[in-house]
Amino acid sequence: MGALYNLNPTQSQQQPPLSRNAKTPVTVSVTTTASVALAANASRANFSFYNAGPATVFMREGSTVTPLLHEQPVPAGYHYDSEPSAFRYTGAVSLVTASGTASVMMSEATV
Repeated sequence: MGALYNLNPTQSQQQPPLSRNAKTPVTVSVTTTASVALAANASRANFSFYNAGPATVFMREGSTVTPLLHEQPVPAGYHYDSEPSAFRYTGAVSLVTASGTASVMMSEATV
């Protein structure tokens, strides 16, 4: 079943564009012990992170993540950006490695 999109909304149905502040970066060390890299933030517009390596980082929205229970593996040298067209996710973001330690630069923008 497909989705319906109103391409001619009335003035009352139109939403103002979402504006955000500049992203604030922070460097975190990710190990085999799962940790919350970004705490829940009701003002979050989006988030992203760069895995400077050397280990693959496993990411999951929420406070629980494992190398087997994750949403996205991010290899060393790769950048992850939260889905810009999706609804804003304002909960915790957790990271873990399967082995070793990775240096990750987390960035978060707020509205």
